[in-house]
Amino acid sequence: MANRSRWALVALLFMVLLTACGKEEDTAFRIFMTDDQGSIASIEEELQSKLQEKYGDRIKIEVISSPIYNQQKLLLEYVGKANDLMIMPENDMKAYGSQGSHIELEDTFNPETYSRGFFKGGTYEIDENGDMSKDMVMGDHLFGIPLDEMKIFQELNYPAKNLFATIPVSTSDIALAKEVLKFMTELN
Repeated sequence: MANRSRWALVALLFMVLLTACGKEEDTAFRIFMTDDQGSIASIEEELQSKLQEKYGDRIKIEVISSPIYNQQKLLLEYVGKANDLMIMPENDMKAYGSQGSHIELEDTFNPETYSRGFFKGGTYEIDENGDMSKDMVMGDHLFGIPLDEMKIFQELNYPAKNLFATIPVSTSDIALAKEVLKFMTELN
């Protein structure tokens, strides 16, 4: 049975890669959300509306959620490399962060203020051309902001005790992703 599951996952990953081939580049700023303790889908439209109101014609905001929590779905979202922000349970954020999947946030947020999102993880150097190095460097960094400390989720009355927002290394624009995350956190 384990081999069947493994092959099914490989087949699913292969299908995702094939469907991504030949697509026109999506210009939307995309946020993926999943919650292992509740239904985050209930706030999807309202969150998208608030963000689109803030950014207007500057960028198109697309918020997508998984109606049920599934680790394989989360893995596919990383493999698909289509997300600019990701919202997920703390354990998943730390697991992916330890593998070098997130951008460090110390230049935008105070690690002491958001100490729950500060942990040992992998990072990559970015050169003057914006290219990421191939060698991961381990260190303590701020990788995630707790949703229960973010003003936008407080306004939405979403009780997100164990969820974190993070920026995947595959984001299309690091500066924009940090700007949107900062707005969601501070609403200014």
